[in-house]
Amino acid sequence: MNRKEEVKKEKIRDFSSPKNIFEKLKEHDISLKDLEKFYRIKQLIEKLEKKEPEIPLSIFSKELSSLESIIKYLKENLDYTNKQIAKLTKRSEKTIWQAYNSSKKFPKFKIEYSKYYLPLSILSNRKFAVLESVVKYLREALKLNYSEISKLLHRDERTIWTVYSRVKKKNAK
Repeated sequence: MNRKEEVKKEKIRDFSSPKNIFEKLKEHDISLKDLEKFYRIKQLIEKLEKKEPEIPLSIFSKELSSLESIIKYLKENLDYTNKQIAKLTKRSEKTIWQAYNSSKKFPKFKIEYSKYYLPLSILSNRKFAVLESVVKYLREALKLNYSEISKLLHRDERTIWTVYSRVKKKNAK
């Protein structure tokens, strides 16, 4: 066996289960606090639990569309790839790339405390546009009124009303 094959064999590690990861950490005497310094612990835990990411409502702004905000957050703050984001949101990689490219001119989000979080799964129903899905979730699941939603999403109250009426029409069909 030559040197290259030995190096390849050394690099192969089984991180297929959380148990294996924690065993490796114990082997190398690495505590979770040490790990926090190098990795975002919340993201690591989400991956270990295979929990879907949640989107804080504090990322929404007047400058970016809803899709641009969500993709920018997933890409820059949670380090997801375009392919992963496309799979999670059921959109094409080209759409993800375009939305992220448009949002790059704005600085990275500084995540503040957010009272409400959106599960990413609400975007998987392609019957609705992104803003429609968000408004539908906030209105129906969280029982927020139009003015509260408009403040959270930094949109006009009339826009929220129009978007939600469009959602109701689509549901009626």
